[in-house]
Amino acid sequence: MRRRGVYVMLTLCGVLTAALGASFVILLTGGRGADASDAPTVTVELSNGQGAVLGNYGLTAWTDQTFMQFRGIPFAEPPTEELRFRPPVARFPWTGTLNALNFGQRCPVITNLDGLLSDAELEDCLNLSVYTKNLSGSQPVMFYIYGGGYYNGSAEDHPPNYILEKDVVLVVPQYRVGALGWLSTYTEDLPGNAPIADILMALDWVQLHINRFGGDPQRVTIFGQSAGAGVASSLLLSPKTGDHLFKRAIVQSGSIFAKWAINKDPRTQSQRICARLGCSRCEEQDPLVECLQKTKVQDILKATTSESFSPVVGDLQGILPQHPRELVKSYRRQTPLLTGFTQHDGSFVLASYYDALAAKVSNVSSLSVRQFSQGISDMVNDTSGLSDNILNRLLFKPQILNSHDHNAAVPSYFDLTSAIFMKSPVITLATQIYTLQPNTPVYLYSFDYEGKYTRFGYEFGNSHYPFNGGVHHSNDNIYLFSTHPLEGQDAQMAHKMVEVWTSFAINGIPGELSPLTSASGPYNQLNLEVTKGEDLLETLTASIDDPDSGRLQREDMEF
Repeated sequence: MRRRGVYVMLTLCGVLTAALGASFVILLTGGRGADASDAPTVTVELSNGQGAVLGNYGLTAWTDQTFMQFRGIPFAEPPTEELRFRPPVARFPWTGTLNALNFGQRCPVITNLDGLLSDAELEDCLNLSVYTKNLSGSQPVMFYIYGGGYYNGSAEDHPPNYILEKDVVLVVPQYRVGALGWLSTYTEDLPGNAPIADILMALDWVQLHINRFGGDPQRVTIFGQSAGAGVASSLLLSPKTGDHLFKRAIVQSGSIFAKWAINKDPRTQSQRICARLGCSRCEEQDPLVECLQKTKVQDILKATTSESFSPVVGDLQGILPQHPRELVKSYRRQTPLLTGFTQHDGSFVLASYYDALAAKVSNVSSLSVRQFSQGISDMVNDTSGLSDNILNRLLFKPQILNSHDHNAAVPSYFDLTSAIFMKSPVITLATQIYTLQPNTPVYLYSFDYEGKYTRFGYEFGNSHYPFNGGVHHSNDNIYLFSTHPLEGQDAQMAHKMVEVWTSFAINGIPGELSPLTSASGPYNQLNLEVTKGEDLLETLTASIDDPDSGRLQREDMEF
């Protein structure tokens, strides 16, 4: 049985990021994309003769303030044909007034393909949405980088109606995802990290044009969640990021230090996909490029449903010329940072692992707790076994570790997945930057509020799991973007989150939160009330230390 458990984990390693993406897909729902062409309109002339854009109006969620919205403004040429996989090219000026009443084309995803559109139309997705209340103002700008497992996401899925309650300008750019964005062979045709280059170009667009929308280009705050956190933290470390592009950063649930945030062998991946598409001589660069550039979008997406994607180290654009652990050694930015995670941020990894295991093993409960947990640890590939042994000693009582009592082990499973895949990369980012720039404020939080709604199993359901999701990955975004009808305490939590996030963007101080004063803390527990913890390492055992951890196990189901 032990041998079989190991085999299952070896197969699961290859689909971890796809599992991450499945979780991210669920957060990308509820956007307001209905046709609004009958609403009152407003026109803004962009700078430098770029052209004019036509927008319309919306209302904030709580106080019915009027804001203006310009959706689907193109900032780059369509990355199609010879531009596919390559760095973005700035959009050429247009004549007349561009219709920005509705969202632009989202970057191609297998679950959202429009069969009536050509490839050129499908790939014309590098556009952004701007939301503002005062065209003549000079307000702080919040620039959001969505998550989606590096293969999904769109601006439409992040409604602005909470954040625009405050006096900020919100910008949500779209960037390439999946194979059409991340494939690389470290050559001019597929240089790597094209999606991060997309974001850099969108930030350049903000510098050029955001003053026409009432935004202050000198007060830009980037914020990104999950895969978006991987991109946002890449921007912090990248030598290609100009200091003028943003002044503050918020990194939610993940960082470029995560195992899932770096593609270890992109060249082999490109060759594998080329062969799967039925092309020949995929080991040679020219035939491979011809295959990938000329294949239809739909065929590429179908051929890559089991693939995972992420940034690469050593791309020809110089975005990540070295591994993040090397880049951070020369970190010199003085960029205030707010970063953190949800209390049970890794429970979606546990769910994905459980599904993969159940597909291979007829009776999951026949595995011991040690075998079950070892499979999770195997995904980080620590060949010394040191981290595995320390985690087992820290999180599991010996009598449970050697038993089959999975119900009793659920809190430990939550902490194990959360620590490995989400919390440790965030803590590494925060403490490394604090250590190198101790005079620049770094705030670290744990989002601990468990409300009515959850992202746990949102897309495929969660009734088959013998555990709940807890304060699940991306649950924090429920209280930042208006995707759910919040009432009571949930609405109070949304007010709290919006206040913390926007106050950081406005004046650099995130409400009541306390900054790090050492590499060990303090950290902030975000709930209806903000409390302070002294040692941030306490967050790694949040579940097993919780006297109410029994709520994570479903009463009506045996593990």
